[in-house]
Amino acid sequence: MAGKFIKRKIRNAPKWICERPYYIRRAWDRKRIRSRDFTIISNNCWAGRTYQYLGMPYLSPTVGLYFFAEDYLRFVSKLHHYLALDLKFIPAEQSKYIDELRKKNQTTVPIGILDDVEIIFLHYHSEEEAREKWERRKQRINYDNMFIKFSKMNLCTEEEMRRFDELPFSNKFMLNNRKRTKYSCEIYWNGPSNEKEILSDTKPYPGNLKLPVLLNKNAERYMDFSKKIQ
Repeated sequence: MAGKFIKRKIRNAPKWICERPYYIRRAWDRKRIRSRDFTIISNNCWAGRTYQYLGMPYLSPTVGLYFFAEDYLRFVSKLHHYLALDLKFIPAEQSKYIDELRKKNQTTVPIGILDDVEIIFLHYHSEEEAREKWERRKQRINYDNMFIKFSKMNLCTEEEMRRFDELPFSNKFMLNNRKRTKYSCEIYWNGPSNEKEILSDTKPYPGNLKLPVLLNKNAERYMDFSKKIQ
């Protein structure tokens, strides 16, 4: 039995060594985060991934889900209005994004709706689970310490990026895959992408982002900091 244990440890040693930098960085980032009561309103799973990485409770309902770009802009533009509405659900066939959902093979996931905004509850097994967690987590929102996060994906065009940049939030930031940033809130993301959009902003995580700088300061100051070190 001891021999099998030792062999398994030896076999897993390369993986353990490769993963050490990630866990060291995560432990260091956790220690450096001063405030642990912030809410991230995200267009996708980035919020949940951040809370997991930092070992924090989900202080946002935007976990395990995503919005298409146009709907996300509507949502954050009138955040209090949409969060006050009762979450309903529709069949995928009634979604205005049905063609995109078919391309993604996501026609069986719960599709929530708040007025004219659709929410794709990608990582939920049922409408009941999605509704329960949405309602519970939106009660935890800290409106006094909030980050609004966007990224160029899910039908995001230059027009949506421009509109996001004009939103009246100081703590907002937008991930994009171009090194020469154009907008004041834009941050370069070096993860998987193509010419059209970012393919994932949660793998690898946190990638090139300096989370303690972003979350300890405000997002606007992070942009200034990033430009100085480029």
